Amino acid sequence: MAVVINEQGEILIGYSPRDKSYKFPQGGIERGEDIISGIRRELFEELNYELQPEFILEVFSEKVNYPFPPNCHPLYKGQELSIVKIKYDIHTNISPQDDEFDKMIWIAPHEITNYNSEYRAKAYFQALKICALIQ
Repeated sequence: MAVVINEQGEILIGYSPRDKSYKFPQGGIERGEDIISGIRRELFEELNYELQPEFILEVFSEKVNYPFPPNCHPLYKGQELSIVKIKYDIHTNISPQDDEFDKMIWIAPHEITNYNSEYRAKAYFQALKICALIQ
């Protein structure tokens, strides 16, 4: 899970037409990847964002998780997310690349509860606490 922060202290979330809710850029780790290579790949695949190492602020050892609602993902019960805090590189463009997101917005961290993130809401709130962006 990428918690991308801009110079104004806002965080990046996007609306997913596939999930019909807001979420952070995130995804699974593929065989042979570590957390950093996985988040770099996900950011590029989803947003055409090329994460450079100097913009990684912190990789947290604490993780968050959420259960999937019934009939959401029949093969999986939920998802556990590692959290990578990233400083936004103003020289890199963000452009949704697939049906994962159709729009991205910057919001103040405390505004996360104003956006429907469905079954992910508690995990996202906890992730922002771990990142010391909310209390």
